[in-house]
Amino acid sequence: MFLDEDHEAVSAAERTKQTLIDTQARMGMMLDLMPMGLLIHTQQGIIFGNQEACHLLGIAKDQLVGRHFLDFLRSHVEEAELQMEMAFSGSIGAVPTEAELATGDGTVRIIKLIAGSLPWDGNPVVQLLLQDITDLKQIQNALHRLTITDELTGAFNRRHCLSVAKSLLMNACEHDLPFSLALLDIDHFKRVNDTHGHAAGDTALRSLARTVEDLISTGQLREAIFARVGGEEFAVLLPGLTHVEAVAACERLRRAVETCPILASTATFQITVSIGVADLEGRDVSIDNLLSEADDALYQAKAEGRNRVCSSSKRLQHLASAS
Repeated sequence: MFLDEDHEAVSAAERTKQTLIDTQARMGMMLDLMPMGLLIHTQQGIIFGNQEACHLLGIAKDQLVGRHFLDFLRSHVEEAELQMEMAFSGSIGAVPTEAELATGDGTVRIIKLIAGSLPWDGNPVVQLLLQDITDLKQIQNALHRLTITDELTGAFNRRHCLSVAKSLLMNACEHDLPFSLALLDIDHFKRVNDTHGHAAGDTALRSLARTVEDLISTGQLREAIFARVGGEEFAVLLPGLTHVEAVAACERLRRAVETCPILASTATFQITVSIGVADLEGRDVSIDNLLSEADDALYQAKAEGRNRVCSSSKRLQHLASAS
């Protein structure tokens, strides 16, 4: 009788063990079907990752256990670490962490991290939910780019230029830094449209934008902001440049435009630009004042024969009175 009872107890234990194994397998399958990455993490490292987490991290399951999640991050490591520490202490951060994730194949994905504590005997354990938001971020960035750029030339638009200009001017005033800006206009642009057609005019605008962007992409002008503020009128914000440096930079820009051929479908031709420069040095002025001064200098350049750089007369008057 006791043998029968022992046999039944062993059988029950085996069935219980098998049930637990089956349950664990089913739970693993269920977790692998989750559309989000899931990691079970101790303070020492990962003890479980579902299929989506392995896909996001670009690593096989058998290579994942023991690794630390923070080692996969390329940005916002401190924020993610703080969120994990809060989860280990039993609380949840109010705002998920968005960070760049370096995958095993070298690609970079953007994820949203949510960390929460798990009831677990012994060492504290947390679950990390990883949502891949790379595509969403790309769409958001593309939409944002559309709102701040000119569709034809790819330069920033007038609204964004004015917004950035106000911010740069405020920073320059607060920290006593030089700040200059320039307005430039294509000379005789109507003649280009009348002679070669509006499609050639559009080509000229795009060519000008590429020439300026190439010039300001390196060196001293790397912080410059280039924007289309009118039909054939553009602005260049030059933070950190003194009046002399700004005029020299605009002269280089003028020469670059002058020597760049416009390759339109109807003809190959060249354009020139007139440029007016204004700067902040030693004065308390608004961005509207500087734009007005640059505009006056631009018209002066046109009146003197075009294809030249002129400085604001008000700025020169200020220097004369200061001396």
